[in-house]
Amino acid sequence: MLRSAALLASTLLCLPCPASAQDAPVELKLHWEPGQTYIQESDTDTTNFLTALGKTSDQKLKLHQTTSISVQKTAQGQTEAKVMIESLLGEMNYEGKSYVFDSKNPGSSDPRLQQTLGAAAGKGFSLVYDDKDAFIDAKDTGSMVTGGAEPDFTSIANARQLATLYRRSLEMGLPKIPVRPGDKWISDEIVPFPQAGTVQVKLNAKFDGIVDREGHRQAQIAFEGTMKTQRDKDSTGRDLSTDRLVTLGDDSKVNGHVFFDLERKTISLAVFSATIQLKVEGKPMPVRQQVTTRLVSMKPTSP
Repeated sequence: MLRSAALLASTLLCLPCPASAQDAPVELKLHWEPGQTYIQESDTDTTNFLTALGKTSDQKLKLHQTTSISVQKTAQGQTEAKVMIESLLGEMNYEGKSYVFDSKNPGSSDPRLQQTLGAAAGKGFSLVYDDKDAFIDAKDTGSMVTGGAEPDFTSIANARQLATLYRRSLEMGLPKIPVRPGDKWISDEIVPFPQAGTVQVKLNAKFDGIVDREGHRQAQIAFEGTMKTQRDKDSTGRDLSTDRLVTLGDDSKVNGHVFFDLERKTISLAVFSATIQLKVEGKPMPVRQQVTTRLVSMKPTSP
């Protein structure tokens, strides 16, 4: 289904490219290279302001996730990207106490975090694309489905939503057509979120320019916008009177920036910050979250 600016600026060496390289339009479209394995690391800091619901303290959660994406070409000529959550490290602070989770050492993990995070580590799904890098479908979500021989239908739906949310998060803010530095565009997407249902994410984005970063020419994009839960609809498009326990209020906001590697055609760094106005059973509960995702490596897949 959300990787401080000053610190990033001090650690990244970003030098403007020559003006001639800046003038031509470039396509910023995600491409998975068959035979390669990508390793991503994500850090998520979340504050749930539970005091708004009458609790004695707020809850803070830090999460570090390592994800691998192994890519292969199928016999049908399609590209299949197998996404696997390799490891998770978590720490929750609540009511003056600290609780930890380590997917590599589950026996030492707090039972509450084990219950919520333990089921994700080692699980994954596959994303399928055509020969023009257009998304076709998500599959192999069975590892995220609960219920064993009698699978829980809600978890089946949630698994597909998580796969879609992951894919959409990678493409967040990217333009649909080639763009030049200085160009601006609006990205308006409907994204499925588990529990919250379909959410409209509307972003105002700008192509800030091309920089040399970590030895690669990269496009820098900045964006800001809003997030809002949409009403559920039936197959004919009519609104349904679904009452969800969790929804996103109209004043939920998101901003961030991404670096798109023009040579490897992938996101090398993405930073998203969100101030979300959740409604839990009709009661407002603010949530603040920052997600930083970086590409650690891209190497040939081991035999």
